[in-house]
Amino acid sequence: MTGLSTLLKAGLKEVGKKTAKKNVSITKEVLPKVLDDVLESKQDIETAFKEPTNTIKAYKLFKQNQKTGELFPLFVKMKGNKSLPLNKWIQAEAGELSKSGKVKSSIGDLAYRPGFHSGDLPIATHIGGKVNPLTGKRISDRKVQPNIREKNQVWAEVELPADKDWQSIANSRARIKQDGTPDVKTAHITDEVPYGGSYRYKTNPNMTGNWLISGEMKINRILSNDEVKAINNKSGVSDLPRIEDFLQKKKQGGMVMRSDNYNTQRAI
Repeated sequence: MTGLSTLLKAGLKEVGKKTAKKNVSITKEVLPKVLDDVLESKQDIETAFKEPTNTIKAYKLFKQNQKTGELFPLFVKMKGNKSLPLNKWIQAEAGELSKSGKVKSSIGDLAYRPGFHSGDLPIATHIGGKVNPLTGKRISDRKVQPNIREKNQVWAEVELPADKDWQSIANSRARIKQDGTPDVKTAHITDEVPYGGSYRYKTNPNMTGNWLISGEMKINRILSNDEVKAINNKSGVSDLPRIEDFLQKKKQGGMVMRSDNYNTQRAI
C-alpha cells in the first residue's frame, strides 16, 4: 500500500495545483472523480499491460530507417515519432484526429479504425511506389496504381493477442443492407482500441485477404524478399516486386506497349 499511498499524496498535491489555478473548490462529491483522472494520468501503461495467453500470427508492412534499421509505422506516427522494437509487446495508440474526424497521417486523413493494422498474408498491392517500366523513372500521378515495393518498406512476421473476442463486437456493428446481408465496410470498431485481441476487417468484399486490427502487437522478425515470395506463393498471390526485379522482368519478357491514362506507356 506504500506505493498507492505515495501516489494518492502526489495526486492530491496535483489536484491542489490545478484547482488553485482555476479557483475551484473541491467537494466530497467531486474529489473521487478528480483523483481518478489524476491517477489515470499517472499510470505506467507497460506495467498495466498483461501479456496475452492466446495469440495469432500475422504480417505487417513497416517503414525501415536505411541507416539504423529501426522500424516505424508506415503512415500514422507513434507519439514522439518513436520506433517500434522487436520481440516486445507494444500497445497501439489512437492516432490524432483531424477536424473531419479521421486520423492524421503522412498521406492525408485516414479512416478512424484505431489499432495496429496487419494482414493474413504479406501482401499490400495498394501501398507502394510507382515507376515507368520503360524508363524506371518515378510517376506521381495518383490515378496510377503502385507497381513496386519501396526499398524502405519491409515485411515482418508479427504476433497479435487473441484473448478477447472483438470480432463479434465488430460484426454486431455492421449495417445490414436491403438484401439482408451485412455491409462488411461497416463491420469495424471506431470508438476504442481493441486491446487484448483483434478482429478481421475488409474495406470491400473483393479485397485480397483481411486487415487484422489489434490492440497490441509483437514484431517477431523481419522477412527477407524470398520469404515473402514463398509465403505468398503458397496462397497463389504475390506482393509488389522490388524495383530491380520489376524492371528486370519487363526487360526479359519484352515490351508490349499501349497508351495509358497517365500520358506515358506501360509494359504489359
